[in-house]
Amino acid sequence: MTDTFSMPLIIRALGRGKKGTRNLTEAEAGFVMSAILDGSITPAQLGAFLMLMRVKEETAEELSGMVSAAEQHIQAPECSVDVNWPAYAGKKKQPSWYMLAAKLLAENGIKILMHGGGEHTEGRQYAANICSALNIPSVSTLSEAAEAIGKHSIAYIPLNSFSPVLSGLIDMKAELGLRSPVNTLVRHLNPFKAKTTLQGMFHPAYMPLHHDTAVQLNQNNNIVLKGDGGEFEVRPDSETAVSINAENLSEMSVVPPVLAARAIRPETVSLEPLMDLWNGKTANEYGEQAVIQTAALVLAVHQHTSPEAAHTLALQWWTNRKPLQA
Repeated sequence: MTDTFSMPLIIRALGRGKKGTRNLTEAEAGFVMSAILDGSITPAQLGAFLMLMRVKEETAEELSGMVSAAEQHIQAPECSVDVNWPAYAGKKKQPSWYMLAAKLLAENGIKILMHGGGEHTEGRQYAANICSALNIPSVSTLSEAAEAIGKHSIAYIPLNSFSPVLSGLIDMKAELGLRSPVNTLVRHLNPFKAKTTLQGMFHPAYMPLHHDTAVQLNQNNNIVLKGDGGEFEVRPDSETAVSINAENLSEMSVVPPVLAARAIRPETVSLEPLMDLWNGKTANEYGEQAVIQTAALVLAVHQHTSPEAAHTLALQWWTNRKPLQA
């Protein structure tokens, strides 16, 4: 604690009722996150903070303060990374086509760090569940992630491996019955300071919040996507809402559909369609277009090129992809 901030005063600011409640400053929010991560906050203060913030709803300034403080506690080695790809939602109908998009980009030299957590919803397919099958390295430290990215241009690391406290807070959803600001802020963690940052979300109300937080954090090559199932994945059978903070595509608001009709969504999610599509064993127009459109969107922002040129390149890479090795 300091002479300026204290948890009782911050909780009071958040909990004084409709007329007295106010938002926290960026510095106040950073102080709280530091208290959470260094263990100086009490359990009662933590529970009060999380639920008061949930009722009030977090602001971009508050999230920016918490993310900046969290990243100061993360010990990351030097590593040149192109794309920071959070994957926390899990898919419950369509397979995780975004994983093939990430693999496609990495196969062609785009360096990607993918991180995720909160795998507590039954019946969902999470990135952690399928990395091995897709030959995507899954690591347990950021040092191992840096090494894997150097060799394979991609690595997946669970949140619990580089921020176990934040991982534990996400898992508290089962105990509290509600998500907390942590579910939002982890999507902005960028351990290796990647040039391009992504956030996938499901609820439209969170799109401007993610966008404004990225701006506050100076993530100047950022894409927020209302993706399928909440992951960063373009839906090729309907308009996909997009918010971009980048010089060349700042006006883009939707990715238009490329399929004429809505796809029939499977009742359960499985791994086999991903494997079969990548290896060319079966045709799946929805999956193929989801992969190409998602990869093209990332390329357009990362390489500062037109959507048309990015799509042409993504299609070329997809056509020339290498089969998975058994």
